[in-house]
Amino acid sequence: MKILSFYLLLLLLSVFESKGKNVLHIKHKGFKLLKSIPEPSDIVFDSIGHHYYIVSDHGYLFECDTNLNVVRKAEKSGLDFEGIDIRDGFIYISDETPREVYKYRMSDLAFVEKYPVSWGGAANKAFESISYNYVRHCFVLVAQQPTVLVEYDSTFKETGRYKIKGARNIAGARWHNGLLYLLSSLDASILVCDPNNYNVTTVYHLNVLNPEGISFDDRGQMRLVSDDTRRVYYFDKLPILHQ
Repeated sequence: MKILSFYLLLLLLSVFESKGKNVLHIKHKGFKLLKSIPEPSDIVFDSIGHHYYIVSDHGYLFECDTNLNVVRKAEKSGLDFEGIDIRDGFIYISDETPREVYKYRMSDLAFVEKYPVSWGGAANKAFESISYNYVRHCFVLVAQQPTVLVEYDSTFKETGRYKIKGARNIAGARWHNGLLYLLSSLDASILVCDPNNYNVTTVYHLNVLNPEGISFDDRGQMRLVSDDTRRVYYFDKLPILHQ
């Protein structure tokens, strides 16, 4: 029933028109099953070490090679790891249920510290994503529902809030080529946002069930993870659309 509902949603989206936005449907070109990672919830690529880092809903942090084989697992675990990003040799992870951000050292996956973050609401409707805005020089965490983006400084003190329009939920976020990409699992879509004001300029609809995390490699090829299927889906570079 869940799969049927998903494809019904895709059918409805095929006639969807978004005023003032570019809209395109894209398909994955394959996938890999992550047998060693339970419920993978987000993925990020390190362009220096050419490794992937993946977090699990079970509170685990994994380092994987380019073939997505696990090479290391952090000793320190959390409760409900949902989002991951890397910056200046450190890994930052959103632990959704306790409203915390964990900081690890990339070189040895050693735990450094954790920060409480400001958000109320239901236990499982908080921050499922974390990224860094290199235009506004701040961390961004986006609540799953309601879809509110919250900016934080380097010590995770809140500096601003913005409502994200055009998606029923947000499950992932990633900075790429000067833009912020937000992933909606309920809508199976990617929203491309202007980093200055977070207005949505482009929407990509996907043929993936419940995508939870998004990453781009050094060639611009996209990877999505789905915790329901324990898969990483492979995509080519996203086409650039012009209004």
